[in-house]
Amino acid sequence: MNLKLSYRDKVIFIVVMVIIVLVAGFFLFIKPKFEAVENAKATFESKQEEKNEIDTKIDTLPIIIDNIKATAEEIGEKQQIFLDEAHPYTNEIYIREALSGLNLDMVSMNTAYTIAAPITRYTTKEEHYLAYENKINADLYNELPQEVYNLYNGVPDPTYPETIIGVTTMEFTFKLDTGLNPIDKVYRVMDRLAEDEKTVVLNSVSTEADPTDEDPKATVNLTMYSIFPLNVEEALKENTDIKPIDTTANEPAADETAEPAA
Repeated sequence: MNLKLSYRDKVIFIVVMVIIVLVAGFFLFIKPKFEAVENAKATFESKQEEKNEIDTKIDTLPIIIDNIKATAEEIGEKQQIFLDEAHPYTNEIYIREALSGLNLDMVSMNTAYTIAAPITRYTTKEEHYLAYENKINADLYNELPQEVYNLYNGVPDPTYPETIIGVTTMEFTFKLDTGLNPIDKVYRVMDRLAEDEKTVVLNSVSTEADPTDEDPKATVNLTMYSIFPLNVEEALKENTDIKPIDTTANEPAADETAEPAA
C-alpha cells in the first residue's frame, strides 16, 4: 500500500516532531537544570542564614570575653579570702608565719588532711534574715545586706549543690608566760588570728594547766577553709583568635590512598 503524504501533512508532522523534541528536551534537560538551580538557591539561602548566625556569634565574642574577664576578676577578689588547697605542712607554715613576731614557744602542732565539705557555712538561710517594711524604710543609706532586700522582694536564694570547699582542722599548743599575766599571750594569738584576712576560724582555746606541769600551756583549735584557686591572669589574657576546624585531621594520608604506579 503506497501512502503518500500531502504537503500539509508533512508540515504538521514536522511541527509535531519539533514539539515532541522540545517537550522531551524540556523534561529531560531544562527542567532538571531549573530544579538544580532552585535547590542551589535554597542551599545558598540556608548557608547564608548559617553565615549570618555565625557572624552574629562572632560579633558577640568581645562581649563574651568581657563577661569572662569580669567574672574572673570577681572570682579573683572573692577567692582571696580562702586559703589555697595545700598539704597540711604548708598550712602549718602559713599559721606559723601568721603568728610570727609573738615569740611563741610551740610545743606541738597537729594538722589533719583536708577534706571536702559543702559551702553551706558561707550561705545564709532565709530564716536568719530579718526583713520587714519598717526596717527597709528606715534604711536611708542602703546599709542593709543585699540578702535582706532579696528576702523582702521575694528573690529566691541561690543554691550551690555542687560547690564544695576544703576543710582543714589544726590544733597547736604553746607555752604561756609565767609572769603576772600569763594569759596575755593567748589574747595576742587570738587578735593575730582575727586580723588574718583568710578563712581561718578559731574554734576553741584551752588554758587548763596540768598540776604536774611547771610550764602552763594553751591549746588552740582552728578550722581553715581552702579552695583550688582560679588562675585569673590566664583568664584575663587577650585571646580573640578564631581557629577554623581542621577538616583534614581525620582524612587518610595521601600515600595510603594513592594508586600504585603501573
